Amino acid sequence: MADNKKARGKADRAKVAKGETYEVAYFARKHGITAAETRSLIDKVGNSRDKLNKAAEKLKAKKKR
Repeated sequence: MADNKKARGKADRAKVAKGETYEVAYFARKHGITAAETRSLIDKVGNSRDKLNKAAEKLKAKKKR
């Protein structure tokens, strides 16, 4: 189902839609990871933006080692 771009309320901001290329690309660019890594994180921790932010930071720290 396509994302409703007019729905910009709190509920929409709290999640990252795995099926929406632009949301995945934005999240990946924001955190300096790839789109594939973003999709993998969504599979592992769900689509909650808070959980994904934490997981992305851990992934970035792990990649720097």
